[in-house]
Amino acid sequence: MLVEFLLSNFEILIFFSIIFVIVGFLILFLMQNIKFQQNKQSIIDYANIIHNSNKELKDYLNSIVNILESQKNEIVKITDKISFIEREINRLGNVKGSEDILGIAIDMARKGEDKESIKKNTGLREDEVEAIYTYYRK
Repeated sequence: MLVEFLLSNFEILIFFSIIFVIVGFLILFLMQNIKFQQNKQSIIDYANIIHNSNKELKDYLNSIVNILESQKNEIVKITDKISFIEREINRLGNVKGSEDILGIAIDMARKGEDKESIKKNTGLREDEVEAIYTYYRK
């Protein structure tokens, strides 16, 4: 009986089986398409997040560049000031050294030493020794 029923309705059963398979494939295709759309949207969202993060990072790095540039300028200013102070210290040392030499030359002139020994011991020029010798000789 069942076999007779199946044989008599064989064409209808095959037709519904084929329809069932086709509908199943269509449902799977639509579900896959929806999943692709969701994945596409999540990829776009992640790309936007990365793009915004890159903008923030760029702004942060630009601010760091500006800070470093201002610090570089400050270091250059400080270096110039240090160089100026070093030159002034050297100049003052030279002045102090020449004052010491002048003091030695004056003391030698007061002790009555001759011009040549004063010039030889102090390294002063002839006109400087002459002036010291003239004013401080005893």
